[in-house]
Amino acid sequence: MERSWCAAIEEGLAYYRKNDPLRADLFELRYVQHRAEDDVIDQLHIGRTTYQKAHQDLLSTIAVYAAERGVFYRETES
Repeated sequence: MERSWCAAIEEGLAYYRKNDPLRADLFELRYVQHRAEDDVIDQLHIGRTTYQKAHQDLLSTIAVYAAERGVFYRETES
């Protein structure tokens, strides 16, 4: 399952690098460099509302790619 998450993150980042570099930069700063939210906002020269929207979009996109890979699927007993 960990590989599925990695693939979902990589695919989401590839999408954003091509279509919306701000969201790719947000991921890099927040999750790779482990910078604080306020620092990311300053580095990207954006407001808090823009940050929150971009962050939500980024996480939602990665979640969709993860769902496509079955990350959230858990077989139940019948």
